[in-house]
Amino acid sequence: MSPPPEWLSPRHRLVLGLFALGLVVVGGLAGLTVAAFASGAREVAAAFALATLAASPLLVLGPVQDWWRFRRGRRLR
Repeated sequence: MSPPPEWLSPRHRLVLGLFALGLVVVGGLAGLTVAAFASGAREVAAAFALATLAASPLLVLGPVQDWWRFRRGRRLR
């Protein structure tokens, strides 16, 4: 088995993994929102919709963490 390409360093795998985790969480909550709304449970659908909105910042967790590490490493004192 060949090693991963150079551009797929552990740091980039972490960024992709965190972004994928955010996609799964937000996508799952959005799917539950649609399912609850389709079944007629409006209050439950509203709760899932709010949870989806609350979880949406997870999508930027990986890229922001990568940006912060890059910024801290190059900061001039």
